[in-house]
Amino acid sequence: MKADDELDESIFRYVWRYTRRQQMWLFGVLLLSLPLYYLTLDLPKRIVNGPIQGTWPAGHTETLFAFSIPLPGFLGGGTIHLFDGIALDRVGVLIGLSLTFLFFVIVNGLFKFYLSTYKGKLGERLLRRLRFQLVDRVLRFPTGRFKQVRGSEIASMIKDETEPVGGFGGSAFADPALLMSQALTALVFIVMQNFWLGLVAALIVAVQIIMIPRMRRRLVVLARHRQLTARILSGRIGEVVEGIVSIRTNDTSNYERAEIGERLGKILKIRYDFYQWKFFVNFLNNLLAQTTPFIFYLGGGYLVITGRLDIGQLVAVIAAYKDLPSPLKELIAWDQFRVDVQSKYAQIREQFVIPDLVAAELQQISFDAPPRLDGEVTVSNLRISDDSGNELLYPTTVKFAPGESVALVGPPGGGGEYLAEALVRLLQPSGGRVAFAGAMLDTMPDAIPGRRLGYSASGLFLPQLSVRDSLTYGLKHAPLRREERTDRAEMLRLEEARLSGNIDLDIRDDWIDYEAAGVSGADALPQRLADVLAIVELRTEIARLGLRGKLPEMLAEDVTGRILDARARFRQRLIEGGDEDYFESFDRRRYSDYATVFENLVFGIADPDAEAEWPMADRPSVRAALEASGLDDKLVRVGRQIAETLMDIFGDLAADNPLLDDMDLMSPDEVEIYRAALRRSEGDGKRETLDRQAFQRLAFGYVEPRHRLGLLEPELQQAIVAARDHFADGLEADLRGAVSLHDPAGINRAASLQDNILFGRIITRYAEAAGRINTVLAETLREAGLFDVVFDLGLDFDIGSGAKRLSAGQQQKLTLARAILKRPDVLVLNRPLSALDGETQRRITAAVLNAREELGIAGQTVVWVLTHADHAELFDRTMAFRDGRLDANEERRAPSMAVT
Repeated sequence: MKADDELDESIFRYVWRYTRRQQMWLFGVLLLSLPLYYLTLDLPKRIVNGPIQGTWPAGHTETLFAFSIPLPGFLGGGTIHLFDGIALDRVGVLIGLSLTFLFFVIVNGLFKFYLSTYKGKLGERLLRRLRFQLVDRVLRFPTGRFKQVRGSEIASMIKDETEPVGGFGGSAFADPALLMSQALTALVFIVMQNFWLGLVAALIVAVQIIMIPRMRRRLVVLARHRQLTARILSGRIGEVVEGIVSIRTNDTSNYERAEIGERLGKILKIRYDFYQWKFFVNFLNNLLAQTTPFIFYLGGGYLVITGRLDIGQLVAVIAAYKDLPSPLKELIAWDQFRVDVQSKYAQIREQFVIPDLVAAELQQISFDAPPRLDGEVTVSNLRISDDSGNELLYPTTVKFAPGESVALVGPPGGGGEYLAEALVRLLQPSGGRVAFAGAMLDTMPDAIPGRRLGYSASGLFLPQLSVRDSLTYGLKHAPLRREERTDRAEMLRLEEARLSGNIDLDIRDDWIDYEAAGVSGADALPQRLADVLAIVELRTEIARLGLRGKLPEMLAEDVTGRILDARARFRQRLIEGGDEDYFESFDRRRYSDYATVFENLVFGIADPDAEAEWPMADRPSVRAALEASGLDDKLVRVGRQIAETLMDIFGDLAADNPLLDDMDLMSPDEVEIYRAALRRSEGDGKRETLDRQAFQRLAFGYVEPRHRLGLLEPELQQAIVAARDHFADGLEADLRGAVSLHDPAGINRAASLQDNILFGRIITRYAEAAGRINTVLAETLREAGLFDVVFDLGLDFDIGSGAKRLSAGQQQKLTLARAILKRPDVLVLNRPLSALDGETQRRITAAVLNAREELGIAGQTVVWVLTHADHAELFDRTMAFRDGRLDANEERRAPSMAVT
């Protein structure tokens, strides 16, 4: 374990280990502030007993602010007078002492401000360190550990349960020292004024310090139970989200509601008990704190009346005690906080301090290329078992020659997949060993197998990244090209990372290992990505994503020109091929039958997010255009007719009926809203206005050839075209950014690249129209040299969390392409294409094997766990596994043949 990776058993030891220098600095600042704090307690007494109530003969003055330094005897004794002071009368002394008191109050406030901010920064830095250490440990968990823990629980612990530790980090030593010193200073001051009053205050303080923390121990137990139940709840909610498909297909949503409700009930009971006990303890603590002033007023007043205590001393005592409960209360709260944090820290430590962590040295960053593993792969007596001791793979001994392709066949669970996972260190063997070119796999640093071995399987998780970043993820091992950043903010950021024990590498540097991908630099990488995606038959699909995606915010002028040139070429090709009947171009003077009413109204398109946030029918600019053109009532009628028709067809269906999904004009949730609007013939003005706007929203999405309700007469279409003039000179503020207008001589930033080239709509009443137009579009892209642009836009496509925006087959192709891209010495594939049909799997398998020479890795060893055993003929050798055993009788070598 690294010295800077310790998670001590005691929270105090952990805090002291990493913040002792800062804690010592806090102690020094605290000691410096105490004399000034004492003066703020003493000055009120001097003000009351001096200029306010003291005897002051006429013409008498008093010298203030005199300052001298006494000399020790070995220096001759005497004093050095630095300032002889100022002689002031009674009012002058009052003003001088009062201003001095104000000065010390301000200075003490500044001390508190400095201490608070310093402690806050110290605590946040410690919290950052702790979270980084925990994530570091997660990255070092043995693979089997992830089968025992839930990701949502781990995330909750790192994000939420560490929060109190950060708050405690700055106050672990400074707060008790500060609070105790303030309380003792106030207590000593009270005793110096009157022994008996001080004794009373000390006794009550002792009762508070001893009794209240003991009573609050129960709160720690309740807080721990609350935390554990909340953590389990977080894990269950995560399971609900991940298992939503099973819930929907088994109608268990109400069972899940009942189960979650039961857990919430337990948490409610714990929290209720917690708050009851907490407020009772607070009540008792406040009662004790208020008893002391009662004694001071009663006993102190009696002493003043009998002449055994002067009024100034009593005022000073009461003022001093006023400051005493606050630090005491905070000290008691700090003790409660300490116990609570120690409890949470212990729970966190239980989950993250485990004996079989991957050694930190094995994950040290390496900027140098690791040695190649291009020798023989030797598996000797490898045995794998599960946590219960059941044998998954019985002792197996095999060898793979350099450049050999080996197929592992057998039923799921037969043993081949376990061998594959052991080859890339995803499973810890129960016995035996794996060696690459004579080097033991279990002793290699991660940099060697992580860069020289490639792995893909059917269920690999893909985080939310672009296609490009998902592909190059396997090339990002170290920032090989680091940019020098000399500005102060960047230097402070890196320094703060070092002070917090974080890695001081910059994620914004270029981490991609171009040499591993077999290219010279960033400019050559896109072509290599295209080649690899072509191998797994994903290149065309990525280009299609780019074609239908939005244009980027920044677009080079030459690209803009090529898009407009492609638009002209597309028109020309339509005419030359006689395909113009299949397509309807946008024309500002003509209504587009295959565009929505709203798109025809503004001659542009609306941003869906902006529409969801603020419907277009409700915006002032649109309302004004409708009223000025006389379309207001007409579109309300159209919308009402649409609603009536849809109610007649779908109105009797249940809200969850799948047939309702066919209503693209109206969502299932809106059925009841429009049903109620239709029933209301007249109503109050506000309700009627809302209904009218709802009907207009319905009309805005109407497309005659698609919905076929015969509602758009030629006169209405002409009126809509005429209303475009209201938007011709530019959009008002309420539409700017929400609507993008079509421009025959320019591009529409809100539209896709495909729509910008087509600048129109496909006439879908012809069955062959879509195919013909797509063919013309593909030819146009090649002629205009836009395929690279389209592909680049596709690489920027966001695949979504868990790659949910891609199909299962696309996800598998993407992970396979990622493994191929880094050109490993040994490529291990564990049923990587199980979501695809057998013929597609065969084609891609052959392409992967044939591509080794093209990618410059002819000597690459391939171990492939096949889904279809008949594909084994493509490989040099086949191994069959059954029931965890290698069937030696079925190990065979394929005849010499070309892989096709």
